[in-house]
Amino acid sequence: MPVEPTVEQFLAGILPGCPDATTFPWWPPDCFAVCLTLLKHTGAYTQLLQDWPPDRGKREEALAHWASTVRDVGADWRNALRQGLGPQFNGLSKEWEHLCRSFNRQLWTVAKDCDLLKTLMKLVAVADEACEGVGAPEDTGEDDHFLQQTRAFLRDDATLGVRVDPTRVRVLPRMHTPQNGLTERSLSLYLSMCDAGEVTPRWLSTPFLQNDSINLLLIPWPHEVLVSQFRDVTDTATTDLPDGFGFFTYDFLKGDDLIALAGPLYAEAKRKLGRIDGVVLPELSITDEQFRALRDSLPPECFLVAGVGRAGVDSQRGGNEVRLSFPPLQEVVQKKHHPWKLDESQVIQYGLGGVLSPSREWWEYADLTDRRLDFIAMSEDLVICALVCEDLARPDPVANMVRAVGPNLLLALLMDGPQTKERWAARYATVLADDPGCSVLSLTSLGMAQLSSPEAGKPSRSRVVALWKDRFKSAIEIELPQGSDAIAISLSTRYDEEFTADGRGDDINAAFPILSGVHPICATAGSKKR
Repeated sequence: MPVEPTVEQFLAGILPGCPDATTFPWWPPDCFAVCLTLLKHTGAYTQLLQDWPPDRGKREEALAHWASTVRDVGADWRNALRQGLGPQFNGLSKEWEHLCRSFNRQLWTVAKDCDLLKTLMKLVAVADEACEGVGAPEDTGEDDHFLQQTRAFLRDDATLGVRVDPTRVRVLPRMHTPQNGLTERSLSLYLSMCDAGEVTPRWLSTPFLQNDSINLLLIPWPHEVLVSQFRDVTDTATTDLPDGFGFFTYDFLKGDDLIALAGPLYAEAKRKLGRIDGVVLPELSITDEQFRALRDSLPPECFLVAGVGRAGVDSQRGGNEVRLSFPPLQEVVQKKHHPWKLDESQVIQYGLGGVLSPSREWWEYADLTDRRLDFIAMSEDLVICALVCEDLARPDPVANMVRAVGPNLLLALLMDGPQTKERWAARYATVLADDPGCSVLSLTSLGMAQLSSPEAGKPSRSRVVALWKDRFKSAIEIELPQGSDAIAISLSTRYDEEFTADGRGDDINAAFPILSGVHPICATAGSKKR
């Protein structure tokens, strides 16, 4: 039988950069990763929190004392870091020495040592408190050596850790702490920990947003999708499939008028709302050439998030990705993580039987290599990420990272039917709104929604092209009225307090975008009804 490792062996195996027994990890994300990994692997935090807080006396007073104590120590640590004196901080030397004395014990015994668990929890909590504000864009008046270093680490290495191995564990900022259930994600307000895997995170920050609200122009393009745009490429694909399966690709129509339409749409939306902060288009809405033309037509103070595609040609797989452009940041390309699979019911739902046989199951022939997940910090209170269609529904490989960070706003770009409350996107948006607390906007094209046949006996809802879900309200359907070409929405920021499982609050600093306005937009006053 394998021998149970010691605490030191476990930490060395999982975190090769773990300090030796005589060196306190003065960089808070390193301390956080070492101690939370131990609590997570043993599951001991669940036992610890059954009888919490640790001090005797009235429970409320004890909890307040615990929160106050770790916050004060965290502030001292942060002050040392701010001044560049991190290595001189010794406010947790006794706790670290206590942990070091356990290095020779077997791992399974950790859960049986209540004092050691309390020590681990304190190290995690203080390290977390010392990292308030990490990940936020740079403030021109800022004088914080620690925050400047964290931005450099996130930009260059996509982790806040210094000595921990990023191929094993990554430490990232956290925007939301789940308020339901109990996992290791429940133990921190400002830091998150992800097991490193096949998806590489990227954290980019820019002080793009200067307001508490954000106005988005949603263009549900294309307004028409044809059955003939779906094409069987099974015979030319480089990968063989078993009988009963096939590959398909999606062709883009030539000569469409998106670029000509986008300018008037932006101008009208800006006239109505005063400003437009971002333009969003759904999955497979435009080509690379169209994206660049659209980007050039928009002012630099307006960001662009769009689903960009490329049809498969001969033996070359097609492309399906989200492009994120937030000047002056470099343009970001994030490929889709899961292929679309069309089964018999979907082939019939979209009326594709003339080009794709319902007797087969069809896989999207797209390049899914180089998996990444991008987080864009636009302000201290707003971090955005985007997912493409199936990536919203499939837990692996990105969902754990999304839940760990808890971005404030998640954009789901879809090539799907109407975005009604009963359909799959609403279910998965509700899950993320509940845990960790993301606000989710899903958007599909009008053309794809109209291609989708309603269920037997039910009316068509083909103009419901978007859906909004946040923590506070049930899902809201967003419909494109007849005669309109796009929709402008306003998002306001609601602040609420979140708590860790050990009882620390964030002083009502958790930011939640909420839907506060919906405005149909026409390219011209006399635009043709679509």
